[in-house]
Amino acid sequence: MPGVLAGKAVVITGAGRGLGEAYARLAAAEGASVVVNDVDSAAAASVAGAIGALADDSDIATWTGAGRLIDNCRRAYGRVDGLVNNAGLFRLADPREQDPEEFRRVLEVNLLGTAYCGLHAIRAMLEQGGAGSVVNVTSGSQSGAAALAAYGASKGGVASLTWCWAADLAGTEVRVNAVSPNAHTRMADAFERHLGARARGQNVGKPPASNAPAVVYLLSEAAAGISGRIVRVDGDELSLVQPPRTAVAVRLPEWTVAAVAEAFAGDLRQQP
Repeated sequence: MPGVLAGKAVVITGAGRGLGEAYARLAAAEGASVVVNDVDSAAAASVAGAIGALADDSDIATWTGAGRLIDNCRRAYGRVDGLVNNAGLFRLADPREQDPEEFRRVLEVNLLGTAYCGLHAIRAMLEQGGAGSVVNVTSGSQSGAAALAAYGASKGGVASLTWCWAADLAGTEVRVNAVSPNAHTRMADAFERHLGARARGQNVGKPPASNAPAVVYLLSEAAAGISGRIVRVDGDELSLVQPPRTAVAVRLPEWTVAAVAEAFAGDLRQQP
């Protein structure tokens, strides 16, 4: 039986190991022609060789590198039908010790890299006939997590990017969704080492492969019509992450510091 991605050309960034490798392996198993991108060229070549894919070591944190990646897919397979923006840097730091250059680099790879690859891919998809699927990768840290300001901020930006692009592309056949995965990877190990008991073992025992079916589903025609969704995978739980919304509104009789203080002492204090 043909797989759900038969005949499709799919680019997966950061696919040399971990979650990205899991996505690439399942996409290939489901019939896709895959471009395995990773700045670690040896890792990219190893995964690509194992699944019969094309290896690519473009630096997606630059506009030129992201464009090169999408062009390589089009040259090899004639088109690009899917993009998984998985590449990311994970850095932990207390704000009192945060290296500003490290903060900048996390945003360059995680947020700008996602934006650059997405922009190139969306334009190619519209140009070649107007259909395709972009799957971004966010994180539960976008809602706040200790020592993860740079990473969480970058992933919060990716979530907003997902919702905005879905709105931009409404009425077309190009879909933009995201996944928020949870798995025991090198990132999880670093998180556990840094926070110890505060990490609560939340990634332990959750294999990267358990996150891949949701990604492949979003890439496939089975998800036609689904756009602007962030899918959370956590062990055996599948859920949707909603955009931020106003929790409660308090009407003030006048705008004074005292009136705001009274609101926080009353109704607003009751909010979680």
